[in-house]
Amino acid sequence: MKRGLTVAGAVLIALGALSLIEAFRLKDDWLGAKLMPAVLGVVLIALGVAHATYRGGEPAPWPDAQGLRRVGLMFSVLVLYVAILPAAGFALATAVFVLVIVRALGTYSWPVTAAWTGVIAAASHLVFKHWLGMSLPAGPLGF
Repeated sequence: MKRGLTVAGAVLIALGALSLIEAFRLKDDWLGAKLMPAVLGVVLIALGVAHATYRGGEPAPWPDAQGLRRVGLMFSVLVLYVAILPAAGFALATAVFVLVIVRALGTYSWPVTAAWTGVIAAASHLVFKHWLGMSLPAGPLGF
């Protein structure tokens, strides 16, 4: 078990280092072009170090049927999100995506779910559109 974690950690560290190297090789004036691969590289390196140095006890059990259904739901919703994004636009597709995820995984009431949906969708729009300067697909609502 320890050897597998060490190998997995080494692979994650190598992928993270490669991502960082490639992020700094980009010759784009837009900060967002370098930001995502750099952040991904740092996260992969951190996860690799955690895997390689893990000294814990028993591994987590394999997901039961309910856990596998939740994973299937998350994957399906993600595929649907990517599929409807061009037609629905970023804001609407993201709101629907977040609504389904928060409702499926959380134990919040509908008002709290709706509030979280609005906050997360608006924050995502602000980050991608205004902070990173990305052009986002506009949907039927115009944003």
